[in-house]
Amino acid sequence: MNLKEESPTMQVSVDVSDDMRREAESRGLPIIDYVELLVEKGRQAMGEGAVVSSALERIRALTSKDAPSRS
Repeated sequence: MNLKEESPTMQVSVDVSDDMRREAESRGLPIIDYVELLVEKGRQAMGEGAVVSSALERIRALTSKDAPSRS
């Protein structure tokens, strides 16, 4: 039970490639901040993908209803 009313956290081990380490260094970021940035960007991209997919489905539904028959 979380008595402090903080959001639950989880520790995760991550293997970081030399390329990722160099990228973090080139941005002037500690590796932990760089990894957190990548995770957040991934979460945003997943949400945007759902929005785009939903929008495309709505467009398809509307165009199929409104399209004149070609008989």
